[in-house]
Amino acid sequence: MRQVLFRATDLVRRPPVLVLAGALAVGGSALVLLPLYGVPGFELGLTLSIAIGLLGGGTGIAAVHQERRLLAGQAAAGASTDTPGTWVWRALAPALLINLAVLVPPFLAATLYALIGTRCDPFALVGFYPLLTLPSAVLASAVGVFCGFATRRWGRAVLLYVGLVLLSGVGTGWPIVFGPQVYAFNHFLGHLPGPLYDESLSVSSGLLWFRLETLLLALAVWALTALCLDVSEARLRRPSLRAGALAVLGLTLVPVLLIEAHGTDLGLRMTDSALMARLGGMRETEHFQLIHPRGEPREEVDRMVRDLEFRYAQLSRFLGGAPEGRIRVWLYRSDEEKQALVGAGRTQFAKPWRLELHINGGHDFPHSTLKHEMAHVMAAPAGSAPFRVTTRLGVWPLMGVIEGLAVAADNPVQGDLTLHEWAAGMRRQKLAPDIRKLVGPEGFYQSAPARAYTLVGSFLRHLADTYGPEKLRALYAHGDFEGAYGRPLDALATEWEQYVDALPLDEATVSRAFLRFRTGSLFSRACAREVALLQEEARDYLASDPQQALELYQRAARLQPQEPSFLLGQATALERLERPDDADQVLAALFEQVKGQPSLEAEVALARSDVASRRGNKEQARAFLGQVLTLTPGPEVTRTAQVKLAALESDVRAGPIQAYFRERSEELRLLRLANGLEAAPKDPYLHYLLGRRLLQVDAPALALTHLSRALEGELPEAIRREALRLRVQAAYLAGDCGAVRHEVGALPDFGPGFRAVAQEWAERCDFEDGHFGGPLVPRESFR
Repeated sequence: MRQVLFRATDLVRRPPVLVLAGALAVGGSALVLLPLYGVPGFELGLTLSIAIGLLGGGTGIAAVHQERRLLAGQAAAGASTDTPGTWVWRALAPALLINLAVLVPPFLAATLYALIGTRCDPFALVGFYPLLTLPSAVLASAVGVFCGFATRRWGRAVLLYVGLVLLSGVGTGWPIVFGPQVYAFNHFLGHLPGPLYDESLSVSSGLLWFRLETLLLALAVWALTALCLDVSEARLRRPSLRAGALAVLGLTLVPVLLIEAHGTDLGLRMTDSALMARLGGMRETEHFQLIHPRGEPREEVDRMVRDLEFRYAQLSRFLGGAPEGRIRVWLYRSDEEKQALVGAGRTQFAKPWRLELHINGGHDFPHSTLKHEMAHVMAAPAGSAPFRVTTRLGVWPLMGVIEGLAVAADNPVQGDLTLHEWAAGMRRQKLAPDIRKLVGPEGFYQSAPARAYTLVGSFLRHLADTYGPEKLRALYAHGDFEGAYGRPLDALATEWEQYVDALPLDEATVSRAFLRFRTGSLFSRACAREVALLQEEARDYLASDPQQALELYQRAARLQPQEPSFLLGQATALERLERPDDADQVLAALFEQVKGQPSLEAEVALARSDVASRRGNKEQARAFLGQVLTLTPGPEVTRTAQVKLAALESDVRAGPIQAYFRERSEELRLLRLANGLEAAPKDPYLHYLLGRRLLQVDAPALALTHLSRALEGELPEAIRREALRLRVQAAYLAGDCGAVRHEVGALPDFGPGFRAVAQEWAERCDFEDGHFGGPLVPRESFR
């Protein structure tokens, strides 16, 4: 060990090694000043693994040159009796020691910074740091030594090392470019688990297997170097029959080959054939190949097929064309399954160059993100090579234009507000980033996703509606606004700003915009990765262990005290623990914190009414609900408050409505509502809730009956509007397009967002009449 230290000390005195080591140690330590790098977690580990993977080989090359001089001197004196394996180790050991040592200062700096300068737990995701950095350092050292012995010249050794790193990139990129996965493994550079939007990270078994393989490869490189080393010349020659090195090489390569052979099972890669086998079901149509989970009900597959073809027709009109060939759609059972198989849990994604998209399944219809992801694929003919999206110089993707076109094509309506109305509300709340930066090379990812997607979608939708699809397709190739529209970006952005700023919005809509867009980007939130993990764990614990959930929410609130949802979570956990006084105390403090923000005030007042109701204080609960309604929140909160207020006004309604909100069993919810209707057969609130619930459990014909009964009674406007919308949806899902057209034609004018949602059901009926010969009628309708 002493000799290793002496050699490492001599080695680090050499200027090239000193510069490399200093850059890694000092530069890595300085990273803690950047967002997300102030803890020794994923981001710091990934960056240091990339740095050590790229630069660490230079230390190994320098160690060989140092050892070569010693070897030449001993050979000239006739004193060298050591084996080749020993000489390789003497070069490798000091290089490895230095490469491992430079990883310590960044780790200590991040740990101290987290302990002293932040409230973050430095050890929340600490497992990523050693798993990402240490194997990369070991492999870089071993390969650097191999390259140093392979040639006598520094330059050639460096080129050889760079070539091997680039070659490893081929193995990393191949399954991403030519396969379905979005996660990446690289033995030199580390691991990228998937999209940035999956904020909650954990160490996967695939990462553990991969890093074991990296260490085995490093040992194999050491054995290969020893096998080929000619001690007399200190150069690599043809392999010699050296039993020890051969044994080590064999013992390392066999498990490597086994790991590679089972790579899809271990989570190291995914192929089309393996993914098809895992999911198991397939349906082909004129324009699609749908791969879905085995056992998916036939009716749900039929419904999805019709939805796919309908969206295809919509997007073809909007974009003015469609790609050639079938589009492949991968449908997964759950977020967890998709995360394990292809590397993106909650994030849906598309690969336009492969004409495919990956989406999570669910019972909501229509699928909330299908049209958006399909738009990425449908726009592929307008994109630039090789990935058929918007790029600069064919290399740098312009995510603002890429995502903006997909949002514009989707043109979603959320909470009865259109895309343009949400953008206008965001601008009036002063939460909107500059659109000119969002469509540039870097600005999109620097902004919160909800803000960025909405703004660029509204901007490109305005351009599409104003100037037509042909110019939008021209823009999509390279993001050249002046080339596509003949006007500079600034002029187009100003025109759009004037358009959305002129939209009429009431104060409630502006307040709702704050509620939706208040959360900043991942890079602007304190301890973002830790908080995402805490929030996910707290939700999981809420039902089984509310005390643990309470502690997790308290920790999250300490890290991000400005985020009210964590205090709301604490109040929910306290209620589950039957501590209503403590819950009300938390909510009272939160109410003071969010004063002046009407939408947040309404949410807190609604939670306080629940606490008061649990305590049997009806008057107080009624007062809080009245306060909610005076704050004019969004339609969802308004309807909830009105339903709960109705429960306080009738003992017959009280039990069923409380069960509707509190029971976690779907069967009990339906039973309590049905029992309530036996006592009050004409109660419009109970009919509304039962109809809504039946629609959510795929019983549209039954839902239609109860929604119609609800509309025969007296209901507040917000609930009546929702009941009308649900009745149109139920009629479509029941296969009654005549009722759909009648209902849509008779609807009052509730605004452009409501009108667009309702009209689309009629458009589906017209499309299915022409394309499928009529609507899909569920088999249950004939029973």
